[in-house]
Amino acid sequence: MCSSCVMLFNEKNGSILPEYTDLPTLQKGEILVKNKYTTLCGSDLHTFTGRRKEPSPIVLGHEIVGEILELAQNEPFYDLNGNILKAGDLITWTIFAATESDEFVKDKMPQKSASLFKYGHVQFTEKEKFNGGLGTHCVLKRGTGILKVPLSVDEKFAPIINCAGATAMAAHRLIDEIENKNVLILGAGVLGLIASAIAKQKKAATVTILDIDDTRLENSKSFGADNVYNSLNPIEELTAITSKFYKKGFDIVIDMSGSVEAIKTGLKFSATGAQHIWIGAVTPTENIEINPEVMIRKLLSIKGMHNYNYEDFINAVNFFEDHFTDYPFGTFIEKEFPLQETEKAFQYAIKHKPYRVLITI
Repeated sequence: MCSSCVMLFNEKNGSILPEYTDLPTLQKGEILVKNKYTTLCGSDLHTFTGRRKEPSPIVLGHEIVGEILELAQNEPFYDLNGNILKAGDLITWTIFAATESDEFVKDKMPQKSASLFKYGHVQFTEKEKFNGGLGTHCVLKRGTGILKVPLSVDEKFAPIINCAGATAMAAHRLIDEIENKNVLILGAGVLGLIASAIAKQKKAATVTILDIDDTRLENSKSFGADNVYNSLNPIEELTAITSKFYKKGFDIVIDMSGSVEAIKTGLKFSATGAQHIWIGAVTPTENIEINPEVMIRKLLSIKGMHNYNYEDFINAVNFFEDHFTDYPFGTFIEKEFPLQETEKAFQYAIKHKPYRVLITI
């Protein structure tokens, strides 16, 4: 493999080909990282298949772990915990960089900053080359949240923390109270399983996971699910679960699927006072009818969360540092490919639908 190159995705013909290019000179506040591992997120697959539009050509990949090679001179660098960063540190980082003075940053919504820079989402240009995970290197901008990878976490799994892990933690931040509550999670993918494990650690009374894949549903029991329901089956199976609850419905419903039908089911099986957290619908979808009287009389609330903030990222890394061995998180990596076989990795992910494919760089 080359000493410095990227795998460039071109939307026009759907190709992913190597682009050999020299490393840039670091500007003030920048850090040069040697990428080590990148996992293919669902949004990467959506871009590759045309379901999601990003500027092209582009270096995809935002779930990344790498080693610091160089830091811009004349200033110290710190991670989000206040620890000094140095060459040789194994790190992961937020999928975004934002300017500290931005009002969204001050309101703890840096992912919506007007100055937002998103790794793996920026067009490849002469000035912006190494800005994604599917390359040998990445240049980190000022305003990126950086954390060292804990020794207790398998570094091949660690890229997942800075997207799915932190997003699941953001969903839980929106919940007022989860202890002793009955939780429904829509979707048994990586996001749903992480959210389930977090719910169990936060002492939810029960966790139920809904999906259409029996294999994933069975596997979800290893991540804390007390009940599972295949939504292709008769709805009476879900009714049988909620009939055991005092409120005859779910107190908390977290959507990680993006499925309109799943979201409708979650609304239908709401307990009085239920909180709904919507995460999964990040591509264009149809509208959902919601009856205001039902919302009012059942005291329901709905909150949306896109990505996460710095606090969520810190909490996610802490969670996996403490609980990585409590659940089979390492099984998320189902197949590995070298960087030069990136296109083959995408084709495999689309055909076989694994939890995650790992690119080793």
